[in-house]
Amino acid sequence: MKNNVPFSIKRRLIGVVMILTLTMVSLALLFSAMSTKHETQEVYDARLGQTAKLLLLTTSSFESQLSKASIQSQFEAWMQKIRQLSDSDDDPTEYGHPYENNIVFQLYKNNALVWSSRKDAGVLSPSPEFSGFGDREVDGREWRIFQLHSTDSEFVLVAEKHSIRQEIINEVVLSAILPQMILFPLFIVILIYFIGKSFRPISELRLAISQRSIEKLDRIYVSNQTLELSPLVDTLNQLLEQLEMAWQRERQFTRMAAHEIKTPLTILRLNAENALHSQDKEQLEQDLSNLLKGIDRTDRVLHQLLTLAKVDSITNLEKQEVVLNNVLQSTLSDLAQLALRNDQHLSLEGDTCSIQGDAFLLGLLFRNLIDNAIRYSGNGSNIDVHLVASDYWYEVFISDTGQNISDEAREKLFDSFYRANTEKGDGAGLGMSIARDIAQLHNATLELMPREDNRNTFRIRFKR
Repeated sequence: MKNNVPFSIKRRLIGVVMILTLTMVSLALLFSAMSTKHETQEVYDARLGQTAKLLLLTTSSFESQLSKASIQSQFEAWMQKIRQLSDSDDDPTEYGHPYENNIVFQLYKNNALVWSSRKDAGVLSPSPEFSGFGDREVDGREWRIFQLHSTDSEFVLVAEKHSIRQEIINEVVLSAILPQMILFPLFIVILIYFIGKSFRPISELRLAISQRSIEKLDRIYVSNQTLELSPLVDTLNQLLEQLEMAWQRERQFTRMAAHEIKTPLTILRLNAENALHSQDKEQLEQDLSNLLKGIDRTDRVLHQLLTLAKVDSITNLEKQEVVLNNVLQSTLSDLAQLALRNDQHLSLEGDTCSIQGDAFLLGLLFRNLIDNAIRYSGNGSNIDVHLVASDYWYEVFISDTGQNISDEAREKLFDSFYRANTEKGDGAGLGMSIARDIAQLHNATLELMPREDNRNTFRIRFKR
């Protein structure tokens, strides 16, 4: 089962950076130590080789003097001066350096040791046949040796303690580690400070979001915007704006719906009470007729409210190919009986237009517009539907020869629950609002055109 326990991005980021940094520093120190060891070995081995060659060349010209005690005495006197004058292993003197005690020169002749710079060092040569570099352990001390032959029976050996090389390697590595040990905690402190500072906008955004509620949906502001947070803040503000608009529409819809339903219900109750107490048959029939009309009006209001709620709830419209001519022809056929009752003339002409959309909703859009024209244009009017196809648009024009629509009505015509002619209609004033919302769902525009040729004309424009 997947673990959904929340984690801290800030802590994880600090931990990852610390681990990566520590790993990189450790690897760098490891490579530095390996490189230092390798280079130190090369330099010291080269010195051993050079010293052996110089010693061998020198001893060949002064061979007779090497056996003399004065040479050994002089060498021991120098070393004694060095030990007396130096206060530590790192303190050089005019006679040399204390580190010389870690270096031994030996001369072998006839495969036997004839001279050694340190009597206590013992025989360091592995064998008379040995030549070149090697490692030797004598009396528990490890030596790095170089043995060079001048003849088969005469050779020199130069030896150096391994501890000297390791000490230098350790000092070089330590000199590299110490600054890192001091700087790493400082780096972590600076890292934590700047990461914490960089995460402040997120904390500010979290606080701003926590202060929002259904009663407080104003825009979110973050004082220190970042490239990463700006799109999120903009998206949240768009969402809050849409929620605010939806909430306001919901409140307005609820108030207006309650009012629109309450009024016909009150009239229904009065008509029912009148019919209940009526003693005259003619008056009873009139009351019952009014009651039926009220029921019809209530049914129409409820139908429009449910239709508006359904349209508003659609977020992802499932589209298919729809031939507008067929939808309009079907709508006009359904409304033909109502137009004949008012002695009105309906017509449909124009180009064939096919779009991607919902046939039911498009039929509802056209029905609302044509139904309004039938109800409000008056008896004997002409209601014409014309389709025009251009390179970029499909346009549907629905016009009637009714009375001119006032400027006030033009401004509020698409508002929910607005009714310009309450004496002629029995709806809730939602038909035009529903038509506009359906047009928007199809990325189309719905507008009332300026009056021309004594006609009121609505234009629905679809993108091809």
